[in-house]
Amino acid sequence: MLGSTATTLLAPRLARAEGLDIRDKNNELVFLLVDKTRLKADLLTWPEERKDSEKLVSFRIAIGKETGDKQKSGDNKTPEGIYFAKSILNGRHLPAKYGPVAIPIDFPNPLDRFLGKTGYGIWLHGVEQDSRIEAANVTEGCVAFYNADIRSLSQWLMPAESIIVIAKDATQVNRPEDVDEVKKLVGDWTSAWNDRDVDRYISYFIPNFRSFDKKMNLKNYRKYKQRVFASYENMSVKMQDVRVFTHDRYAVAIMNQDFTGDERYRAFGRKVLYWQRLDEGGWKLFHEEFDERPMRFTNLSREKIANIIRTSPSTKFLQDSRESKL
Repeated sequence: MLGSTATTLLAPRLARAEGLDIRDKNNELVFLLVDKTRLKADLLTWPEERKDSEKLVSFRIAIGKETGDKQKSGDNKTPEGIYFAKSILNGRHLPAKYGPVAIPIDFPNPLDRFLGKTGYGIWLHGVEQDSRIEAANVTEGCVAFYNADIRSLSQWLMPAESIIVIAKDATQVNRPEDVDEVKKLVGDWTSAWNDRDVDRYISYFIPNFRSFDKKMNLKNYRKYKQRVFASYENMSVKMQDVRVFTHDRYAVAIMNQDFTGDERYRAFGRKVLYWQRLDEGGWKLFHEEFDERPMRFTNLSREKIANIIRTSPSTKFLQDSRESKL
């Protein structure tokens, strides 16, 4: 998924080098919300003001043969959590059951691994025959789509950047109070970093925190950060384009980090923070990652989306489902 790297002050910002304005008002962050109970996946925008989120298109899906959250390899359950798309695979190089396109996700993610979950090969993918989707519980844990729909979806889910949220029930996801609380925590944590207040900075971490390389516990990580803070005469940390996604057990915040230390060091790129909801209430920082590739946005053509809605095999099914409930 994401690594831990940094750039020097003289290195170009990748967004500028590629001629992409990540703040272009026509570009948007999108995520896929998979609702296992309703057998539906929604593609939504996720602006900085969450209340302005827009549902773009809905897809009918099929999921694992067994119900519940995936726990171990071979249990045929679809995992529940917050994941990143890893790559886009051409179906010509895959077994027919995956259809024309497959999009692997990063299960098990850091929290899954901490909880002892095992497994691999969880993908969003097509099918050898569209009729398989109508059977609903047919995969070995993957999320399957009509072939036309997975082709459409692959245009917007960018590897290593796009978020896929899978839930038993979509009402668990992105509750306003959770999003606002975690977003505030991100701001307060960043402020402590800027102030070089090591005690306040460390207070946001979970007590059993381990550094990304697993070499430092929280006590040693505090000593390391204290040395880093003291090594700069001038230090600045800015977090831009912050987006927070929440689940029933944890949250993921993704943003662009701009760190400078004196005139000798700069790190600009994507920061990902995993926050765990503790049993006694509140959130603690569980895991952090940094990648020098900045978070980028997807340019969405509403005309193209409207055409997909008109032609998608999911459209009639989802419309009939709504009408049957009236």
